[in-house]
Order: sequence, then structure tokens, then C-alpha cells
Amino acid sequence: MDKRLREFDFIRAFAALSVIAIHVTAGYLSSNQLAYVWNQAMRYAVPLFIILSGFLLYHVDKGRPPLPYGAFLKKRFQKVLWPYLFWTVLYVVYSGQAKWGEWLSGQWWQPLKLSLEHLVKGTGYVHLYFVLIVLQLYVLYPLLRRWLEKHLPSLLLASLLLTGLAQTLIYLHQLQVLVLPSLWIPYVSLFPIWLFYFVFGMAAALHKSAWESRLNNRLIGLAVCWLVSLVLLLVDSRYTQTHASSIKPSVMLYCLTSYFFFYMVALRFKHLGNLAGRWLDWLSLHSFMIFLLHPLMLSLLAKHYPQLWPGTKGMLFLFLATTLSTVLLTYLLSFLPASVWIGGVYQKKQKAERQAVSG
Repeated sequence: MDKRLREFDFIRAFAALSVIAIHVTAGYLSSNQLAYVWNQAMRYAVPLFIILSGFLLYHVDKGRPPLPYGAFLKKRFQKVLWPYLFWTVLYVVYSGQAKWGEWLSGQWWQPLKLSLEHLVKGTGYVHLYFVLIVLQLYVLYPLLRRWLEKHLPSLLLASLLLTGLAQTLIYLHQLQVLVLPSLWIPYVSLFPIWLFYFVFGMAAALHKSAWESRLNNRLIGLAVCWLVSLVLLLVDSRYTQTHASSIKPSVMLYCLTSYFFFYMVALRFKHLGNLAGRWLDWLSLHSFMIFLLHPLMLSLLAKHYPQLWPGTKGMLFLFLATTLSTVLLTYLLSFLPASVWIGGVYQKKQKAERQAVSG
């Protein structure tokens, strides 16, 4: 059970790159057809991360007695909460919502209050709502695990109905078919929007061998399903002008077909041992830091070197520059022990753990 599932490392690395692509192409959507298709094709990324979180969390726990609730939260929160605090404050200051002078003067409580508000809402920057969602799902996980092991069908159905209804209501709100009430927290930061993905990942871990054997040798069929769901998403986004949202039924369908298709592809490359395979392993291991850091690198590049990124070539170069600069800084930070507090992986500790396992 402790054996690492390398196929999921590949998927997680690919999902991390997909999130970067979404944010890079967002600035080109109105004028570039390639950007539009690329952006929509990557819309599985955040839901896929949540599926992977549910899968890997239950895969590790399967067959083991559950930890006491407090011990479980402490173990999980220490990996996520401190990075969430750090990056929320950093992005609040970087975006100009709070000034360094206010921190150093007698008005320090104003930026602190603002940062606390963003922490609760997941609005410190465009991507930080995801971390808040993960924290909510961790709180629910022990209950979900007991429910799953007692009666999986009812859990799947309940989570599907809740997430499906929530996403449909938001979708109809975007279409101005109905008006949802304003809340003090954005709907995107609330766990019901994402619960089914997490439960689906847990269920996939529970019956991994069964559904894996059913899908074996069906890669072409999965590819067709994936392409059909992508076309449906493209048509939906174009017709309804909801291309900026990953919260709608068509994305749910697209994410599920993407998961099965990517997983079966990854299984065929899991034994990849060349340079590409090692890089994918590294990207997966450091994917959380890459996720947290990349919007900062993208913003700095777009702000200070705007003349370098016009047109399709500029977009492709911006994606490459953002990815490389993020990976490079992540690599440098991995040599610092303190990097574990901001979402990174301390390279020396990780190397020692690998040597201990192999030895």
C-alpha cells in the first residue's frame, strides 16, 4: 500500500502544467482562437487535482484503522495551512491590496484584517480558492471515509446530486436564467461545488483493480469519449459565453472522461525511466509549490516585459517562460529547509527518505 503510484505522478505533473496554461491563455481569449481552444481543453485541471487528492488520500488509508480526528487534521493541515497563510499574505501585498508601509506603521491591523478576510474566503489571489477547498474536504474526509466503507453507492449518489445541483445552479446564474443570492464568500470557494470529484477519487481508489481491468485495452474508446466531451465543452462555452468558468455540467463530464483517458495513457508510460520520466516525477513531487508560485511569475513576466508576448508566438513563449521560471525558482527553494512551510519539498530530506526506502 505504501508503493507509489507513478501513473498518478504523471497525471499530477500534467495537471500542474495545465493550470499554468489556463492562466497564461486567459489574457488571449478574446483575440486568439488557439488560446480559446487551449484554455478550454485544460479545464479539467482543477477538478482533476481534487480527484487525485481523494484517490491518493484513500489509497494510503485503505485497509488501515482511521487516525483520531484531531491527529488526522493536524497531519493534513500542517502541509497545507501554513503555505495557504504565507501565500495569501504575499499575494495580498503583491497585488497592492495591502501596503508594506501599513504593516510597519501603526496601521498594521488593517492589512492583517484584510488578509484574514481573504483567508476565510479564498480570495487572496485568483488560484488560492483551491487550497481553501482542499482544507474543507480534509475536514470532511473522516466522515466521508466512514460513509464510503459503509455504503458507497449512497455516498456517490448524494455527492453527485449535491455537486451537480450546485454547478447547474451556478451555470444557470451565468446564463441569467436565475439569480443566485450574493454570499459573503464566493460560491467557487465552497466545498459542495467540488465534493463529487473528491468522493469519486476515493471510490476509484476503493475499486482500483476492478475498473482498471474493465478499461484495459479500451484506450481508443476512451480517447473518443474524451474528444466528444471536449467538443461538447467547446460548443457549450462558445454558445453560452461561459468560457471563463470551470463550474458547469459540461466540465464535469469532460473531467471524468479526462481522468479515465489520462489514467490509461499514464499506465502505459509508468515505467518510463528516461530523462522525461524523471522530470515528470519531479514536477509531480513539487506540483503544490508550482501551483502556488506560478501566478506570481506570470504576473511579473507579463507586467515587466509586455513587449515580448504579443500574438500566438508570444503566448507560447509566455507559457514557456512562466513554466521555466516557476520550475527554476521551485528548484532553488527546494534546497531550503524552510520551503516545506510554504508548500515546497526539502530536497535533502526527500533524498534521504528515498535512500531509506530503497535501502
